[in-house]
Amino acid sequence: VAATLIARDLSTFNPQELKDIVWAYAKAGHPTPELFREVADAIVTMDVVATFTSQELSNTSWAFATANEYHPELFDAISYAAIANRADFNAQEVANLLWAFATVYRIDHTLFSSFAPTATSLIEEEGIDIQNLANIAWAFSVSNIADPGLFGSNLVNALSEKESEINDEALCQLHQWNLWQQELNSNIFLPPTLQGRCYEAFISNMIQVSDFQFDVVCGLRAIGFQPLEEVLMPSGYILDALVEVYGQSIGIEVDGPYHFIGKEPKGKTILKRRQVHNIDGIPIVSVPYWEWHQFGNNGTMKQEYLCALLGL
Repeated sequence: VAATLIARDLSTFNPQELKDIVWAYAKAGHPTPELFREVADAIVTMDVVATFTSQELSNTSWAFATANEYHPELFDAISYAAIANRADFNAQEVANLLWAFATVYRIDHTLFSSFAPTATSLIEEEGIDIQNLANIAWAFSVSNIADPGLFGSNLVNALSEKESEINDEALCQLHQWNLWQQELNSNIFLPPTLQGRCYEAFISNMIQVSDFQFDVVCGLRAIGFQPLEEVLMPSGYILDALVEVYGQSIGIEVDGPYHFIGKEPKGKTILKRRQVHNIDGIPIVSVPYWEWHQFGNNGTMKQEYLCALLGL
């Protein structure tokens, strides 16, 4: 079906049909990069984003981020339209919009700052969904855009009242929000019991060592290191490897395709690097999959690459 759509002239579709296409493919989890690029180009060319409703703006950005697709011109247009119509957004629409921009790491200071008052009022709404709260908190954590009126006792109180409803995904996001408060030297933190639940959820993810990671670790050993593997940091993050270079501990992250959109790191990847550096005091160097795989089975070139990466 995707190939048939790509072969057609998408300018013959109306904007609603185009939005429905990407939303459906994202919801189904079908990776179709070419289709998303074609749809984004068509929407931008039509110059119709300004006519989108708040739900359409939110759903479109969510679809692209969920599908690991980023189209700068489309996100620029969505940002401009969303800011102009921010009063129309409900809690879920705000959460999905900001989550999408944070996920693709399109950190638009004007967008996040404009939505901070809206987010503050929504957090104070009775009955707001916990996942929406967590998505908003996580998105601002990734953006690292702090607003004095946002995330005060209102968020902590809302979470405390709904603590029994918080699932593991939200707990992990809230752990990263709590770490962000440490980065900001804030005096606002989650209650100790909830902090404990968030930490346990965050460190409980199943560890799977890939062949790629095994190969990188072998390369580190070949150039004289004795790397520690799967190192749990005080922040709760786990580093793929940890080595000491000239007396400085350096984290090594073996980053496969899941960490990127194209060749740009996703928001969660940037967040990990920043928080490990700021909280654990460990700088991170990344081994992107495409750089490593270019060497094939050439061990010598892999070792030279690691030496250059670590400044040896």
